[in-house]
Amino acid sequence: MEDLAPGASLEAISASLDLPNIKVPEGAEVASAQDSLRLDFIPIADLYVDRRYQRRTSANSRMRIRSMVAEFSWSKFGAIAVTEETDGRFSIIDGQHRAIAAAAIRASHVPAVIATGDVAAQAETFVGINAMRTSVASIDKFRARVAAADPVAVAVHKMLTELDISTDVPAGAGIRHRETRAVSTLEKLQKRHGQGVLFTALETLLNAQPGQNNLLTSFAIEVTATVLAKMLDAGRDLERLDRTLAEIDFETLKEEATQLRKLTGGQASAKGADLLLQRVNKGLKDRIT
Repeated sequence: MEDLAPGASLEAISASLDLPNIKVPEGAEVASAQDSLRLDFIPIADLYVDRRYQRRTSANSRMRIRSMVAEFSWSKFGAIAVTEETDGRFSIIDGQHRAIAAAAIRASHVPAVIATGDVAAQAETFVGINAMRTSVASIDKFRARVAAADPVAVAVHKMLTELDISTDVPAGAGIRHRETRAVSTLEKLQKRHGQGVLFTALETLLNAQPGQNNLLTSFAIEVTATVLAKMLDAGRDLERLDRTLAEIDFETLKEEATQLRKLTGGQASAKGADLLLQRVNKGLKDRIT
């Protein structure tokens, strides 16, 4: 980047970064901001949150909102992002915590960037706005992808519903039986192994350790799905895996896998799958590889 004079224009800064030389996809067009968005002050009474994709207010969220209320300043508020509905209300895409804080100080209106679109478009916008924000939990991004009709997310959501597995786990809370936070891992495994393997892995885990809390972790799910896929590829019966899983303590297995990873490199989940497969193979002449 070349040295620029103080007060350099955005055009000069853009040129110094070679941004004009970035190849734009053929046929791509960017609509003008005036045609896509509008700015306005809208009544707080007309705002609402669509829980199909928006994140829940956790304990940390409530602490942030209290801090916003205590130190409220319109100069720090910025503008929330909303979409306008056919009934005249506005669905919050980004800024629900700021909007709640404004309501708490009894403000009547808030500044907003307003767009139009159906639920899928709104959810897609939410994902786009929050894709680079580490403060947004993976479960909230997952719910947004489901609402946006992302095929992988929809398949995982359907699978969890059929197995009566909940993803509504409060931040900081332990994972009870038939609960999971591992939606990113589930989406990854859905792409890698397909719905049949993943569904069977989840069902096998639940049946092997009925009532067990903290069971459906990312580690346990990936390890089980990996071994199960190898057994199916080898044409093996899964009864041996059922018996092995019934005796497995996944926390201990993860500790062993972590130590093995430190010695040999790789990922803990892959080492965990190797260790689980060793237990499945114990006593077998025709070992599964």
